[in-house]
Amino acid sequence: VINVRFDSSTEKNSPLYFKPLLKKIKTNIGENNLIFFKAKNKSKSTVIGTATFNVTPLNAAQYFNKIECFCFEEQTFKPGEEVEMPVSFFIDAAIVEDKLISSIEELTLSYTMYTK
Repeated sequence: VINVRFDSSTEKNSPLYFKPLLKKIKTNIGENNLIFFKAKNKSKSTVIGTATFNVTPLNAAQYFNKIECFCFEEQTFKPGEEVEMPVSFFIDAAIVEDKLISSIEELTLSYTMYTK
């Protein structure tokens, strides 16, 4: 079992509100999970967003596998539009064999949403 925290940020003065619906989950290693991030365009113009991500601790990132993610492509947000965007993932069971991080108890998945 491992805890996965979710974090989000936007660039300064972004017209988007962007947050995870859950701050943390507890999951079994190897188990598929589906969580959502909420985004809302607070402007009166259409906005195109691109999300970048990282996983910490960095040496555990190789075991974090995303199956589906809004970060795989640009997102278009109409004026005032609010959407829930999915992330489907699992933690590779090989993590327990990695002696450098086998005792890790928590990972963090962080996204930053950039707009055009």
